[in-house]
Amino acid sequence: MAKFFALGKYSEESYQAFIKNPKQDRKAAVKALASAMGASFSDIEFLRGPYDFIATIEATDFETVAAVKMAVEAQGVGKVDIFETVDINSIAEKAQKAMSNYTPPSE
Repeated sequence: MAKFFALGKYSEESYQAFIKNPKQDRKAAVKALASAMGASFSDIEFLRGPYDFIATIEATDFETVAAVKMAVEAQGVGKVDIFETVDINSIAEKAQKAMSNYTPPSE
């Protein structure tokens, strides 16, 4: 399973729903949605700053998390950006291999 972070911003309608029902359990809602897609929801935290929340999700592939994003955004909840964790050492090894066969244009 790959690990993903979803950073999101709530819509005006979402804030209105929170004010109308401030005790609603957003963690349970996200957990149910992720579970329905075969993903594992770890946590959601609410933030100060340009994003309103960050959720941690594990899934078999990016498309699964993108489907969760699409479902959430289609309901008017707000805007969600997805970030996937990477193996920086593997990337560096591939960059090293690429550079061994690369000549800069200036040379």
